[in-house]
Amino acid sequence: MIIIAVISAIMLLGGGGYFWYQKFQKSRESVTKVETPAEKNYFEINDEVAGVYFKVGKKFERMPARDLQVKNASFVYGFSSSDDKTVACYVSQTKRDQPGVVKVSALRDGVFEQVKKTFSDAKLDTQEIVEVGENNNKGAKLKMSYTNADIPMLQWEVVGITDKVATFGFCELPAAVLDLYQDDINLFLDSLRIK
Repeated sequence: MIIIAVISAIMLLGGGGYFWYQKFQKSRESVTKVETPAEKNYFEINDEVAGVYFKVGKKFERMPARDLQVKNASFVYGFSSSDDKTVACYVSQTKRDQPGVVKVSALRDGVFEQVKKTFSDAKLDTQEIVEVGENNNKGAKLKMSYTNADIPMLQWEVVGITDKVATFGFCELPAAVLDLYQDDINLFLDSLRIK
């Protein structure tokens, strides 16, 4: 009888001990298991000096400053796709001679005229007014198409101004690869803010 009581006590203590051990392990696991947020698929650029903020997808690599200056002295940033160098996005700035209000339609017309000077067959496919900065600063978003060396191309662009500068964010790519890069281009253009 004493042996049965001792065996029962051992089993009870062993079972209870096992129960507490399991509970301790689970609480320890919940402490060590930290939820990691999903990794961002983009880089954020916040340039206080240039007064621009935007996001660019991790598929894109930053172009060296010397390459940008060769393309255009007004280019502040440039990124090309790591898979296809014909796909590129840029931020360009020009100083304004006179501060003051400029209608969004004038921004749109100015950008489109410049594109037409280089590509005479350029078409303005869509246009919209977009938010580009603080204090209800509106800009223009344009989707344009043209032919360059017999290749149908797209140029999507956002333009906005402050009293000091006009800022242009735009992407150029062959129309045939739009499906592969549309999300990245929208991320870049939709995130552009000027200060």
